Amino acid sequence: MNKVAVTLSLYKNDTISVVKETMTSLFNQSHENFDIFVQCDGPISSDLERYFHALLLQNSIHSFQKYPQNMGLAYSLNELIDRVLNLDYDYIFRMDADDICTPDRIKHQLQYLNTHPEVDILGGWIEEFNTDSGERQIIRYPQEHTNILHHMQKRNPMAHVSVAFRSSFFTRFGFYNPESKNEDFRLWVDAFKAGATFHNLQEVLVKVRTNNAFYSRRKNKQRALEVMRIKFEATRLFGFGLKGYIYAVAHYLLFMSPGLVKQFIYKFFR
Repeated sequence: MNKVAVTLSLYKNDTISVVKETMTSLFNQSHENFDIFVQCDGPISSDLERYFHALLLQNSIHSFQKYPQNMGLAYSLNELIDRVLNLDYDYIFRMDADDICTPDRIKHQLQYLNTHPEVDILGGWIEEFNTDSGERQIIRYPQEHTNILHHMQKRNPMAHVSVAFRSSFFTRFGFYNPESKNEDFRLWVDAFKAGATFHNLQEVLVKVRTNNAFYSRRKNKQRALEVMRIKFEATRLFGFGLKGYIYAVAHYLLFMSPGLVKQFIYKFFR
């Protein structure tokens, strides 16, 4: 029997109503044999804390641990991964506290990983839904390993919220870099360099919340500079050539552009 762990990190901005939808999407999965590990990255609301303590008492989740201060997503994920590895699970699924899994997400990813032992990390498409406007958009990611690598020069080729790892991924290729503000993209580059095999299912696995403020919040110079530096590094490592450097600079300019510009580009050019 496969041993599957789902990891979930909470922080202060998560609300009880949204998190309950997330948890319901996990409890309603067609594949039922998995354990949920929850980590609080700093203080959370009292109602949210009571909710998870109740789930723990009901054995609906495997563990619930807290940190007194916010340490960042990468740090929290590393702690969750380390805990799961010590319990000898075969697969580790990522889940954000404000997103919604499709009913067959775990089933389909598990089936693929079981029949494709060469794949180390498996993602899929996401569907973004704007809670202010009601708009929905499916974000598609390339399927095969080589296409995923080449797509990296344009944008992040894996939806972080959708990925499932073999536990061996972390023992072979390393953990998240807690110093990085772009922990997923940093990990992809390091894992590609070390020889990991990537794949994306061609179906929506997770529904992701956005709102009208989402694009203005993404203007972060330090984060944008780091992404550009990582893209420069990837261009050198994987031979993307001049086009890779052009995409890297363009991505920086996009990050630093006004929210309405980002919203238009994200809507029509992703």
